[in-house]
Order: sequence, then C-alpha cells, then structure tokens
Amino acid sequence: MATTTKSAPRAKAEARPAEAATKKIEAGMDTMAGFASKFSEYTEDGVKALKDSAALSTETMREIGSRNMNFMTQAMEQGVEMTQALASARDPREMLQIQSGYAKSMFSAYTAEFTAQTELCLGAWREAAKPFMSRVAK
Repeated sequence: MATTTKSAPRAKAEARPAEAATKKIEAGMDTMAGFASKFSEYTEDGVKALKDSAALSTETMREIGSRNMNFMTQAMEQGVEMTQALASARDPREMLQIQSGYAKSMFSAYTAEFTAQTELCLGAWREAAKPFMSRVAK
C-alpha cells in the first residue's frame, strides 16, 4: 500500500505540468485561430477592394476611349471643313487666315480635351484608391 500512496501524489505532480502545458497549447491555438481569422478578413477585404477598384478603372477607360473617338471624329470633320474652305480661298492671305483659325481652334479643343481627361483620370485614381486607403486607416 505504501507504493500506491506514493504514486498518487506523484501522478498529481506529473499531471500539473501536463495540464499547464495543455492550457498553454490551447491558448496558443486560440491565438493562432484569431490571427488566421484576421488574415482571412484582410484577404477578403483586399479582394473586394481590388474588385471595386478594377470596376472603377474599367469605367474610366471606357469613357476615355469614347471621348477620344468623339474628339478624333470632330477633328476629322473640322479638317474636312478646313480643306473645303482652303479650296475656295481666293488669295494666300485668306488661306493663311483659314489655316491659323483652324490651328487655334484645334489647339483650344485639344487643350480642353486634355484637361478634361486629366481630371477624369485623377478622379478615377482617387476613387480607385479609396477602398485601399480606408483599409490603411484602420
């Protein structure tokens, strides 16, 4: 019987470190599960932000393409009108006036279109960056 009384306290003493180790392991696993959950949440948010950003960028590219086609169509129409006006010019001075008027109008149109597209691109960049910037602010 003496051996059984000695083994019971010894078994308790050996169980205490095992319990403590088990509790530490469980706490570590809970912490790891929390990290995995946060990482999964960040990944999900990142994919959603990327999708939103891509949608905005696609819309902007469509609008820029449409604006470019409209601008080129108008430029060609004005070029044809200028050619017709040059054909009906009576002297070199009138030809120079027609050409300079055309150059001024085209430069103004180009500058206005370039400015509009620059604003469009900057606005699109700001909108596309919003989902990512909100994540950085967290």
